[in-house]
Amino acid sequence: MSFSVRRISDDSSRRRIAWKPLLGNVLFFARPLMQLYGAWRQQREADERAERRRHALRIAMTVAAALALAALLWMGTARAWMFLKTVGLRTALNIAATELPRDALGHTNLLLLGQGDSAGQDLTDTLMIASLDARGSSAVLLSLPRDLHFLERKGLPDGKVNNSYRDYKVRRRREGLEPDAASLQALRDSAQEIGSALQLDIHGVVKVDFEGFVQAVDAIGGVDVAVPEDIVDTQFPTADYGYETFAINAGPQHLDGATALKYARTRHTSSDFDRSARQQQILKAMAARVREQGLLGKARTVAALQSIVAEHVETTLDLGMILALGKMAAESEGGDVHAMQINDRNGLYEGVVEPGGFLYTPPRELFGGQSVLLPVSIPEFPVTWKQLQMLKRLFIDMRTPYAWNADIAILNAGAKSGVARTLGNEFVRYGFPVGRIANASMPDQETSFIAAGGDSALDAAKFFGAFLDLPVQDMPAGLPAEERGAVTIVLGEDYAYTPFQNLSLPQ
Repeated sequence: MSFSVRRISDDSSRRRIAWKPLLGNVLFFARPLMQLYGAWRQQREADERAERRRHALRIAMTVAAALALAALLWMGTARAWMFLKTVGLRTALNIAATELPRDALGHTNLLLLGQGDSAGQDLTDTLMIASLDARGSSAVLLSLPRDLHFLERKGLPDGKVNNSYRDYKVRRRREGLEPDAASLQALRDSAQEIGSALQLDIHGVVKVDFEGFVQAVDAIGGVDVAVPEDIVDTQFPTADYGYETFAINAGPQHLDGATALKYARTRHTSSDFDRSARQQQILKAMAARVREQGLLGKARTVAALQSIVAEHVETTLDLGMILALGKMAAESEGGDVHAMQINDRNGLYEGVVEPGGFLYTPPRELFGGQSVLLPVSIPEFPVTWKQLQMLKRLFIDMRTPYAWNADIAILNAGAKSGVARTLGNEFVRYGFPVGRIANASMPDQETSFIAAGGDSALDAAKFFGAFLDLPVQDMPAGLPAEERGAVTIVLGEDYAYTPFQNLSLPQ
């Protein structure tokens, strides 16, 4: 089942403008633009990670500027071309772009959806929130797994997040809306559902289906990726509900559209969370190829992409917002990019803990045999989104603590046994780098404190000190260098662990 880009304005004068191909072409690359950053999420070394983030943003902003240029050219053909030659891209963007909607913190938040090809079932198997600050100096990407379950949904029974668009679309059709209107309203309903759970304002939605993805990869001549390990999936699903074997070797590979989609979707020999990382890798490769080969300047490639995307993209964004994003890209001088994926690697019961590990799998018999994911809650019942809401406040709203990228050491110096590990796991789940959790070699301390390893880490130490309600003081002279971090947290006899969800953020 294919989709067309649809207008959301009822202004008859605007309806006469041929925006379908324009929006389709621009929005196809808007999603890779938002997703390409995730390929760097596993880089741990502070200096290398910072450099990779800056490089990612430079690529993103170059692509965004090219998209805006293509949009303006289609908007007025030869007249627009002469206009651009006369005044330049940045001036044209200033004239054509509208003001981006923003939340109270100055962020524009988008919901990006990738729709599967499962016989028109309207399931969205890729879900990501992208948040941009007003100056284009920082971007945050937060991926949600498709099995994340909502126990309460407005006007619907409980269900998985990847069913939301489908279920809301059915509901709106039953209420009498025409198919196009019902689909757009279902996108807004899905954004409202996710935004309400996270306490986040979502300003627009973009949905792309997998068939368009395959055709677009082929249109740009394929993509080059470095496959990290051999994959052999003997149960890759086919369009006729059967199975086939998908295999790919580790190392550099050039992929056509069909192979790129299989590589991005296979999960039999890995997890859904690994699959998201591969999707981000493919999208990054697409954006890089478009930029490096100058493909948006080649009429044949642009025409092919326009035709493909017009049939496979749907959005609630209008043209002004798209051009405003291009303007932001053109004016940006670089900044920080942060990516995280919500997952079930929560560290409970001595299991693995990873950034974003806020979910768990309840017994299937409670959900009709389905495998679902629910938020880990404190206390265990009732199920709440408090931890995910605190993550949203730190990761999306504040984001500055992640830009510091301060390596944290947590030392037990008289506190109850095990609390250093508990606190360390909390920092890791919220996406902060923890380099050491251990018993301190120094004597037990009556009071807990935080110390900065240098002037560059002082802001981070003050922030975490205020967050944990611990004083900031000088690094103990006798503490060995191998036990120190950029920020060192020493837990003394007075320390009592409090989950992050119950703490207050510094003002």
